[in-house]
Amino acid sequence: MAKIEKKPVTQAKVKYPEKFTGSAMIDFIAAKAELSKKQAKAAVEAYVEVISAGVLTGARIPFGSVGKFFVRVRPATKKRQGRNPLTGAEMTIAAKPATKVPKFSFGKAFKETAKKAKISK
Repeated sequence: MAKIEKKPVTQAKVKYPEKFTGSAMIDFIAAKAELSKKQAKAAVEAYVEVISAGVLTGARIPFGSVGKFFVRVRPATKKRQGRNPLTGAEMTIAAKPATKVPKFSFGKAFKETAKKAKISK
């Protein structure tokens, strides 16, 4: 009978998930950090919670070396005249109030890495 040698996760290579679903990413994080799936899920949820809280306070929150999360204020627009593109009839376009929009800005290093990445079809 063959004997299976059990190696700690740090010595074995942890493969990236084939499909990047929530549960697959939790499984990857659990294996990579040598945590249980429950602990990995709790850690990810806590990280998302702190990012959300920071963004809602108006701060720019870094996401590793990938980029930053922030909220941008989209300015209000005034009521104006326009044309219906289908009929050509004039119409009034209603004013819109200023709104807050969540945004993500990628960092320079990540953009350069993305440019160099090979795309498979």
